[in-house]
Amino acid sequence: MNQLTETAARGGGSSPAPDLSPRKGIRAWAASRRWYLALAAVAVCYSAVQLMVTIRVGLGWDESIYVSQVTPGIPPAWFSAPRARGVPLLVAPVTVFTSSVIAIRVYLSLLSGLGLFLAYAPWVRLRPGAAVPAAAALFAGLWTTLFYGSEAMPNIWVAFCAVGGVALFCQTKRKGALAGLAIAFAIASLVRPTDASWLALPLVVYGLATRRFRQIGAVVAGLAVGWGEWLVEAALSYGGPLTRLSAAGAKNEAGLHFSLGEHLRALDGPVLCRFGHPCGDIPLGHVAWFAAIPVLAAVGLWAVRKPARRRPLLIATASGTALALSYIVTIGYAAPRFLLPAYALLALPVACGLASVARVRIGRVLVAAAMLAFFVLQGSTLLQRVDIEGAARQPDSLAAEALRGLGISRPCFLYGHAAIQVGYLSGCGMVGITTNYGGYHLPSPIDAALVRGDWVGVLSNRKDTPAGFLASWRRVPLITTATEQWYLYRPPSALAPESPRHR
Repeated sequence: MNQLTETAARGGGSSPAPDLSPRKGIRAWAASRRWYLALAAVAVCYSAVQLMVTIRVGLGWDESIYVSQVTPGIPPAWFSAPRARGVPLLVAPVTVFTSSVIAIRVYLSLLSGLGLFLAYAPWVRLRPGAAVPAAAALFAGLWTTLFYGSEAMPNIWVAFCAVGGVALFCQTKRKGALAGLAIAFAIASLVRPTDASWLALPLVVYGLATRRFRQIGAVVAGLAVGWGEWLVEAALSYGGPLTRLSAAGAKNEAGLHFSLGEHLRALDGPVLCRFGHPCGDIPLGHVAWFAAIPVLAAVGLWAVRKPARRRPLLIATASGTALALSYIVTIGYAAPRFLLPAYALLALPVACGLASVARVRIGRVLVAAAMLAFFVLQGSTLLQRVDIEGAARQPDSLAAEALRGLGISRPCFLYGHAAIQVGYLSGCGMVGITTNYGGYHLPSPIDAALVRGDWVGVLSNRKDTPAGFLASWRRVPLITTATEQWYLYRPPSALAPESPRHR
């Protein structure tokens, strides 16, 4: 020991002391986790764009139904057969405190950023390198992913669960992987049971072929949570599981279809190609990136030589393809959000395909140009869609404000055009009507509200009286928009309302 001390004092033969400065420790920590940090940066940017762009878009029809289920003081809207309780549970932590639409948007924007990170983080172990953050960026860059990140709708959350679930399915030796796998499919099945089942199908088939019974058990246990809740509710509220399944199928136009053309036309919106909202022409710019998905995914799968690394990508591809085919061949209409889980999974082999192309100089130039074009196209479509949807939903808040000016009081009940959205904003019971307001007989929901003594109003955007029973009701102009006039109908027994505020 003394000899070593003397040698060190003379400076002979000793190794330099290690640098234990905090700065070097931070650099080493960051270097060992650089791909997680890159993924976190993508997630932060994803939430930030939502907070800047989508935060002021009002609630849509479906969102208002979901949110009304868990907002204290607001009567829940009718929960139709195809819906599941996952989305109301998702927004409950904020709606229990406030019904503010801005608060809901901020909460979901932040939560979806966290969801994006948690979904792709397990893939960093399977695919070390830039491919995982690149895949997350590709998925997060879609206008549909950005638009629906802050929307109280199910598909984006199924997408996150699918990506994380597939990764955990492929990491059997990782501590907690089975529990995480079960949780991922439990959340997905609570949000959208049918989507979760289609995504699970390739995993179960592969698990049976390779005798991975523990993973199969975790997937089935997760599915049982959502399907169990759905079936119990079917027995209690919908006349039984078969009756509910039949009603859900009729509502969703389920059956044998080939709706690829509708999905192509829906790539740039509107948000729903149904109920008199045609999707219009096929957008060639969007079709270009859509067509590139299978090509780049195939290149990515071919470029990964090692079977152990290719297998998770194959499973992800199979799961995403199963989900996409389920909508294309079994549902008779389209919406851009339907294919979000497929895009989220296929982004992984696509990112590997882009990395393979970028290995040569000309490939790097092509990839850079293609990515620039992709993000510009998606960003411009997002801004356009936010403007359109924001303008379409703004009259709902104006109508709610006008109703307050007319002296609306709780308990109240609204029926008719946009009654779901306006009812939520006004704290009223509601039944939304798109076309058929009824005939000369008073609809039973209105009759029940009058018997209860509720403040009752019927909303319409038609110049003519939409139903015979309204002929004796008082009609008052409610709001005026750039394209239409809304009217409020009040029962004959109601006191004449005050002069409304025109918008």
